[in-house]
Amino acid sequence: MSSEKSHWGLHKFSEQSEIRLEWERLSIRIIKRGSDLLLVENRGDTTTSIQLGSDPESDFRRYAFQNPVKEVRVQPRTPNRPLVLQPLHPLRLAPQARVDFYVSVPVDIQLTTGEKEYSESLDRIRGEILSDTWFGDPLSGLLCYAIKSRARRECPVIDTEKTVRALCKIQIHNDSNEQLLCRQFCLRLDHCHLWQDHSTIWTSPVKIRFKGGDHLSAIDYSEDPPEEAPDAQKIAEAEESPLSGLIRRTFAGFGNSFT
Repeated sequence: MSSEKSHWGLHKFSEQSEIRLEWERLSIRIIKRGSDLLLVENRGDTTTSIQLGSDPESDFRRYAFQNPVKEVRVQPRTPNRPLVLQPLHPLRLAPQARVDFYVSVPVDIQLTTGEKEYSESLDRIRGEILSDTWFGDPLSGLLCYAIKSRARRECPVIDTEKTVRALCKIQIHNDSNEQLLCRQFCLRLDHCHLWQDHSTIWTSPVKIRFKGGDHLSAIDYSEDPPEEAPDAQKIAEAEESPLSGLIRRTFAGFGNSFT
């Protein structure tokens, strides 16, 4: 079995026939059988062992290759949909004011064969099974994921060796002449790199500039890690290149909130 300390990076089979990745609520086993790989995914109580005999009948996925696979690369990925979340407390932001928030977000797990001369995607596994939700009006809105974690003013401490999550720093700037009442907002992470700082994974920071109720917000994505982790190492490229000034509908709520 693989003895790598970190889940992320390159895992070699070497003399072992199995790579095992374990978090508190998710375990992944990759078993090598000749030129085939068997993938077993177990959610919930990861202390429950799944036994594989010579002719396994357990729920698994099989991948067949021309030659035996020597190593598997494990990388985090931002979710494949936007996330809808709420601040811990409803936010009233005065004109031209700025505020920083931190939120822990689930990440996906990308498995790829690691050979330099030939790399093949194995699977992309969701770190957490999230609920579907709709953001915006019925015609032009977005299918998103809803997350229970709230955006907080204080930076939380998470250990990504135990939970499949990353920290995201969000700055909201009320760049308008009206008060912003925010009870809910949409967070898009496809333009964020992922960074590792010791046992914590960070996304690139996101800046949201509210332009007023009659306008869409402008979003800036950084090429760098957050200032809280200046020495963090990039472990995954953004799905889309980081850009500044992207115009997106971001805020939603009730009363004087904006959609």
